[in-house]
Amino acid sequence: MTLVTLVLLGTDFRDSPLAKLDALVAAAPAIGAALDPQHIPSLQGGVVLATCNRFEIYLDVSTFHDSVSIVTDLIASHTALDPADTAAMLTVRTGDAAIHHLFSVAAGLESMVVGEEEIAGQVKRAWASAKRRGMSSKPLNALFQRAATVSKAVTRSTGLGSSGRSLITSALDLAAGHLGSLEGRRALLIGTGAYSRVVTAALQRSGLRDILVYSPSGRAERFCAAHDTLPVPTDGLAQALERVDLVVSASGSHSTVVGRSMVSQVLERGRDDALVIIDVALSRDVDPGVVDLTGVELIDLERIHQATPPEHHEAVSAARELVQSAVVEFRSTLATQTVDPVISALRSHVGQWVEAEVDRVRRRSGDGAAIEVERSLKTVTNALLHGPSVKAKAVAAHGDPDDVVAAVRLLFDIEVDQHA
Repeated sequence: MTLVTLVLLGTDFRDSPLAKLDALVAAAPAIGAALDPQHIPSLQGGVVLATCNRFEIYLDVSTFHDSVSIVTDLIASHTALDPADTAAMLTVRTGDAAIHHLFSVAAGLESMVVGEEEIAGQVKRAWASAKRRGMSSKPLNALFQRAATVSKAVTRSTGLGSSGRSLITSALDLAAGHLGSLEGRRALLIGTGAYSRVVTAALQRSGLRDILVYSPSGRAERFCAAHDTLPVPTDGLAQALERVDLVVSASGSHSTVVGRSMVSQVLERGRDDALVIIDVALSRDVDPGVVDLTGVELIDLERIHQATPPEHHEAVSAARELVQSAVVEFRSTLATQTVDPVISALRSHVGQWVEAEVDRVRRRSGDGAAIEVERSLKTVTNALLHGPSVKAKAVAAHGDPDDVVAAVRLLFDIEVDQHA
């Protein structure tokens, strides 16, 4: 018997170029849909976590090497990336390392902005998506549920979440440095996806006079009706750029939405202040060439990362200690659960002895005697098996569950259904 095999394949903004991350994130829905036990026999479950700066797949598998190879090829086939390049780009973690990484991610310790507030929700939504597809196994459910608990504990106990700023809040701080203040300014939001809701809330907290919304897919009016913002017609992007001081682009459309020539034409009509453009879309909604135009300040993901100061040392240290303790506790819980089938098999085996003896007494002495013998033998059985059951869980938690299986097999000559 072995512990559940938890495997993580992933990469993030620190290890991969944004262009390749973009390809992975764009293909994430298709990759998630392709995680199917019919095509990956060893697969018990899989959760795909794709955000603006990371791509990760958490797997519950019965075999390691074959599963990693098949899933890596699957990722390559959906991204048009070379399989060898894909394998080199993805970091593989198993067991405690995979658990530790997810807990750290959910707590905001692996984010571009340490302690960011969005990541916990993104982890939760990734898990929910896997559950809808029927691909969140019992171990993965336990893992992601514990990750959510750890995230809340870090925020509550260390203050890291409250002191850690979100990606968009950091970007708006940079924008305010160029504009003097965002109070009373006009902003244009490009995009109406899930992250746009976070952006809108941050913009509204900044005291802007108006927030215009443009959707490349034509969903601006529906979005604005629910978020107290102003829709821009599908053919009105250039005109909207002339009316605002700040642009925040988060559409994830995987193509350029704001081109250099469009911004150049807007600038030629004259402006009193610089046009500040924040591009937090992994696929770069804004042509990077606008940075060469006089009167434009471009704040993209790389610049946000470079400008973000490190979080308070004590809060980060406390958060990391909490995560480490949670990993040890969770791994112990998983380990003790693996011996439950052993204990069940042992009790069943002894129970058969008891039943045989009760039947023998019933045939010889009648039902009354059989009832008394059954009561006595069950009492003795519970007393005898209590100690070994407790010891088995302790050995599993601090040693190797296989030792428990071997001992039961040797002493009682019984086999254990590992998947019971």
